[in-house]
Amino acid sequence: MRIYFTLLFLFSFFLMQAQATVDQERLKKCRKEWNKKTCLSDEDGDEIPFYMDQCPKEQGSPENNGCPWPDEDKDGALDKDDQCRDVAGPLENNGCPWLDTDGDGILDKDDACPTLPGMVENQGCPPRKRDCGKLYEEEKMRYEKNVEQLGEMNFDSLFDLICGDPDFKRFFLKPKKVLFLRKTIIGGGPECGNDRYYDCKHYEKLIGTDIFDKLWNRNNFAKFRKKTGNGIIIPVSTLFGGGELFFGWENEESNFFVTTGNTPFYKGKITDDGKKSNFYYASPQKPVKELSIVRKDNKFVDLQEISFGVSIAAQYDKDLKLGLLIMLSFSDPKSGYFSRPVKYYQYENGKWTVTKNFND
Repeated sequence: MRIYFTLLFLFSFFLMQAQATVDQERLKKCRKEWNKKTCLSDEDGDEIPFYMDQCPKEQGSPENNGCPWPDEDKDGALDKDDQCRDVAGPLENNGCPWLDTDGDGILDKDDACPTLPGMVENQGCPPRKRDCGKLYEEEKMRYEKNVEQLGEMNFDSLFDLICGDPDFKRFFLKPKKVLFLRKTIIGGGPECGNDRYYDCKHYEKLIGTDIFDKLWNRNNFAKFRKKTGNGIIIPVSTLFGGGELFFGWENEESNFFVTTGNTPFYKGKITDDGKKSNFYYASPQKPVKELSIVRKDNKFVDLQEISFGVSIAAQYDKDLKLGLLIMLSFSDPKSGYFSRPVKYYQYENGKWTVTKNFND
């Protein structure tokens, strides 16, 4: 124990000596341009002397070399703590705006049914007393009408718009060797409540799945691979509360590459807190050996969790015309980059337009 404290003392001493040497060098450099009084002055009163202060006329933090932390979107959340630096949002949501996915005027954080328009008195859910048979037929008719509208839409040009998003261009400026592709489908029947409405049988087909498959068709996926650097792509689903769910090799129904016709793909192995399972991924070349990754306590070992995701929800205007609410998500823990731009796209006269930008 005595040796430990001796070593700790020596380490602290040498560290202080090194810092003192650096400070002396800065002071000498300052003295070449200014007099000693100026170099040791503190005009902005932030207790950081002139020769160490990169912003000598503005009070700042020692951690930021005497400069104030910026707040680009002016929302009160400093950029260093703001997960949506370009969009104003409340502090309790890490500087990001609260979403209202279903457009019912009730924010998702307060909405018990965030993907279904509802009423305030019903916690954001639709009316509870429903005719189950009528509800089933309504959902079937809406689905069939939506399928007709989807058939008229050009998803290749929509994907080009997504790839032209400023955040997309910035994030993929450098190729990604390994990229987690978040597969998120929003759409379908209610997922909350225990009353009779939620006990009704709902139409089996979900328009969200159709939208997802059309967006990630073979042509668009090929464009995506090229734009992101032709690295390894691992499709995952985001779990509530954090973490990623890998799609199992054995389950073809959840195989993103099978349902969208994108091949070839390969089998990888993940050891998650000691539990082993297989997953599938895409690679520009046939791998020489099986891809194997390890995750402990929800963190990957020897692998940066760089991810990109597209969340799509069907949303209707006052005339019940189908539009798409699309949220992109970018995450790079190494650089600290995180962004979630959200836009509402509508297709008219053979062209996609953004009718609402939630980042403005």
